[in-house]
Amino acid sequence: MTAQRASLAANLAGFVIPPLLLNGVIFGLGWDHDTAPNQYLPPGWVVGTIWMLLFTAMGIARWLLVRAGTSTGNREARLVVVLAFVCMIYPLYTLGLRSDRIGLAGSVATAALAIWIGSKVARRSRAAAGLTGLVVAWLIYASVALARIVQTQS
Repeated sequence: MTAQRASLAANLAGFVIPPLLLNGVIFGLGWDHDTAPNQYLPPGWVVGTIWMLLFTAMGIARWLLVRAGTSTGNREARLVVVLAFVCMIYPLYTLGLRSDRIGLAGSVATAALAIWIGSKVARRSRAAAGLTGLVVAWLIYASVALARIVQTQS
C-alpha cells in the first residue's frame, strides 16, 4: 500500500469509526425512533447512513488538505476535524434527539459552522470545500425539515 493510500485509509478510519460507534449507541438507546412519524425526515437508519457518507466525505476533505503539506492546509484540516466532532456530538447537544426545537437550533448552528469552515477550506482546496459543502447541504435540508416539524407542532 502506498503512503498516500495508507494516509487516506487512516483518515477515513478516524472519521468513520467514531460516528459508527456513536450510531450504535444511538440505535441501542432507541434514539433513532421518532416520537411521531413525519413526512419531512427519512427514517433514522437512512439519516444514519447519510451521516456515515458525510463523515467519509469529511475524512477525504481532511486528507486532501493535509496532503498539501502546508501550515495553511494543516490549519484548515483541523477545522474539518472540528466540524466532524461537532456533527458527531449533535445527538448529545440536542438532548438525545428528543426535542425538535433544540434539534432545529442545533442544526442551524452546525450549518453556520459548516458554512464558515467551508469558506476557510475553499481557500486551500475546492475539492475539500465541495466535500464539506455536502455537510452544509444536508444540514440546511435538516433545518428546513425540522422547522416544518416545529411549525406543525405549534
